Amino acid sequence: MLDLSAETAVSAAGAALWTWQSVDACLSIRAEAGGPLSHLDGRWRLEAFTDLMESGSDPASLGRLETGGLGETIDARLRLRDGRRLRLIGAFHDAGLARGLIVTGDRSQAAGLDRSPVEPVFQPIRRLSDLQVVGFEALARFRSPEGRLSAPASLEARGLNADWAALAPTMLAKSAMVLASLRAAGHSVFMQVNLSAAEIAQPLLVEQIADIIREAELPDGVLRIELTEQAALRDYVGALGALAAFRAAGAGIVLDDFGAGHSSFAWLAEFPANGVKLDPRLVRMARQPRAARIVAALTALIRDLGMETTAEGVEDPADAAGLIEVGCEFVQGFAYDMPMLGADLHYAFDPLDP
Repeated sequence: MLDLSAETAVSAAGAALWTWQSVDACLSIRAEAGGPLSHLDGRWRLEAFTDLMESGSDPASLGRLETGGLGETIDARLRLRDGRRLRLIGAFHDAGLARGLIVTGDRSQAAGLDRSPVEPVFQPIRRLSDLQVVGFEALARFRSPEGRLSAPASLEARGLNADWAALAPTMLAKSAMVLASLRAAGHSVFMQVNLSAAEIAQPLLVEQIADIIREAELPDGVLRIELTEQAALRDYVGALGALAAFRAAGAGIVLDDFGAGHSSFAWLAEFPANGVKLDPRLVRMARQPRAARIVAALTALIRDLGMETTAEGVEDPADAAGLIEVGCEFVQGFAYDMPMLGADLHYAFDPLDP
């Protein structure tokens, strides 16, 4: 996987990051020097920024920056006076604070999805109270010439190259197709796809996921992106902007490996997330009385902020009762399920063996 920060990926794509703060009524734009949006870099009063646009733009959407509240999305399609098209897309993280991306128009579409060798497998996520399947995590695998599926790490260990450029849109598109099929069969489940900071910061991907969600006829928030804490640490502000844009495009957000690093509480304050997955090390600590009190306080805080909590990496079913006591809602791990092929997912809804 390319070791790019979110900021590097955004700049390389000719996009920019934006932040709106109602307290000073300013739109702050971070654009690469010498890039196609470099003339937008800086702080703008909304009136001055609107003056850069021609009459065919969407000033009403920009005006929502002044009135938007927590959780609301912004999606303004604009045209500069020189004819270039822009899309300002993002979401409010808190009262008076919004972030997102500015994406330039007239961009070519990505290569065909069928050319990528990536194939998702799916691990069920179960509700702890009754162990019913409520969702899945899609995991990337690659088909070898011999027909075997390999994880990315084993592929790289053999000196083979993964098609990382096509990985994210392919994983999202194939996962969305499986999710749409499951929901059409009457299963009200969600699907989570794990992406790196560099992948989520590809501005083209924001528009691709909007198309994927629309074509699959999925409700907002059921196709979800997982971002690990360590990935976000490489460029915290860049990750914030990218995730806000994905939320505006209809994707849900899940904070993965929560508790593994040092930025966890900043995550809770500023990331527009639907849910949190506790790092397996934190889950194991919940077996100890002192640590269990800490985890219980953490899950209570997460719940009060309107997010769900998943205990990840659970390998012993005997831990289930303790996880319920500390406030975890969902569970994922080998104690209940191995990753499954899409064709086998109907078995995940069968009752578990006692």
